[in-house]
Amino acid sequence: MINRKNIFDRVVTLLKNETKFFTSSELHTWIGVDSFREIAERVHYPKSNYSCPLASGVWTVSVSSDFLKIDETKDLTFKDSTMVHKVTHKNQKKIGRDQILSATPSTPTNYFMENESTIGVYPPSTSGTLVVPYVKEPTSLSSDTDTNQLSQKGYMASVYWTVAQCMLKDNDSRFQLYQGLYDREVQKLEYSYDGMFEEESSVSPNSDYVRR
Repeated sequence: MINRKNIFDRVVTLLKNETKFFTSSELHTWIGVDSFREIAERVHYPKSNYSCPLASGVWTVSVSSDFLKIDETKDLTFKDSTMVHKVTHKNQKKIGRDQILSATPSTPTNYFMENESTIGVYPPSTSGTLVVPYVKEPTSLSSDTDTNQLSQKGYMASVYWTVAQCMLKDNDSRFQLYQGLYDREVQKLEYSYDGMFEEESSVSPNSDYVRR
């Protein structure tokens, strides 16, 4: 398995002739945290979902502790006592704050990000469960032997992204070169991870429900 030290050594090899206006600590943070967060946002992986029980009248839920972003390749669903309903994205401004606060509780048809850590639904729910597909924060690589969900397939993307950040900080014109190499690696990963999703077997939508 590719670990943090493997990635660090590849980065250092590519940077051997640089003036290095960055520290080893910065490299470890870029490699162990930031690069894989950037990759996860681009490729929508690792994926998961979580279930949020909603009482009648509730219209906000907190995101999971490892939440990075909504997985926009899938739909949110709301499960009441008898059916599973699709919940689609809609900008909060288009719904209107007054309408959200004054609406009668019923089956939610739309969701929006209230803030970075809170999801809102409209109309406020009747009693049920909101199932949220999301992209997880990749496990941080805090030591040399650490690996995570993307380190095996995505290590060269991590290498190129980190080198690009170093070039950017160094005001080196080769930033564009390494950014391009990073983009190419990400495109490969997007194809590799397309469609991978850990979905609860109990989430079986109605016959008129269409998965995007």
